[in-house]
Amino acid sequence: MTEADRHSAIAANRRDLMQIVAGLVAMLPEAMVGMLPRWLYLAILQGLRPAESALRRLIAMAAVGITVTPRKARAAPTGAIPSGSGPRKTAFGLFDPRKNVDPQEKHARGFGPNIRFFDGEDTAPPEKKTISPNDEINAQALCRRLAALQAAMDDIPGQARRLARILARGRARWKRVMRPGRPPGYRHRGKRPVDVLLADCQELALRALHDWEPAIADTS
Repeated sequence: MTEADRHSAIAANRRDLMQIVAGLVAMLPEAMVGMLPRWLYLAILQGLRPAESALRRLIAMAAVGITVTPRKARAAPTGAIPSGSGPRKTAFGLFDPRKNVDPQEKHARGFGPNIRFFDGEDTAPPEKKTISPNDEINAQALCRRLAALQAAMDDIPGQARRLARILARGRARWKRVMRPGRPPGYRHRGKRPVDVLLADCQELALRALHDWEPAIADTS
């Protein structure tokens, strides 16, 4: 893939992603107070996860070819560090979340002792909580993720430089940007626009990042 083809693909997929994200934002009620019905929360989340994965791949493609200049070490502050009182902004996650493959976390349902009494005292089992689609769920974290997605989508070159700096410092290799296998939010044979977009971005990113390593400028 040539540099011109890569930038053209990033621009075209970014336009499609902007339309998808605009649809997610439109699903939020005008008087947003931090709580959403479960059905609406899940509907936004099902579109947000693949949109985040698609943007990560566009950012990774934009980071190809960036030469990073190492930053000089700064002295630690000597005085008190002020703490802001305003709302905290969530930085967009540049790396796919890892899958949990710990076998200790998996337990077979229905196995194990089912003790209902001890020392002669019989206690009734707790009542099962009924889950309703209209249950209210705190959506503040979801809204912060959506805002971080919008901010990163509006500044893909800046996010690409941020990714290149992280990789150049040796904190992670570029292969950690995209986890092995299916990306988060991927649907096999998905028909939604976000499913098609994510599949295209996955294929393009794998082609663009083949044998790529971040370049560090020589300041000696």
